[in-house]
Amino acid sequence: MRKRKERIDRPTEAFRRWARAGCPSAEEIQSRGGPWARDMLACVAVFDVLGNNPHRRANGTDADVMRAVRGVYMIDAGRPLRRREITGRVRSVAAQCFVSERTVFAWLAKARRMWEGFASNTEDFPQT
Repeated sequence: MRKRKERIDRPTEAFRRWARAGCPSAEEIQSRGGPWARDMLACVAVFDVLGNNPHRRANGTDADVMRAVRGVYMIDAGRPLRRREITGRVRSVAAQCFVSERTVFAWLAKARRMWEGFASNTEDFPQT
């Protein structure tokens, strides 16, 4: 079964665009504005929830999700992705974290689902 392309591309591109911009804070994004401000604010929200909430999971999976997003989506964010590049990066992160590739893909899926939740909630972000 083929996955819907727009569901995967928008969160991935938002994380990459946020990395290209230098991972600015929410205040910097709001002051700049622009057409991608809402998507980048969702990236900031995902990293804030994963990094600043000690009550979510004590076993470190949130830190692993952040490490997977940084290692897969944010490396060379200014360069277009080539074929099978994400798979190679997932293998690299899996080897560094001593987990399976399937686990890394699950971490990335968790980050994308969180991003979609923040991006779909239009009341939290200013209109651009």
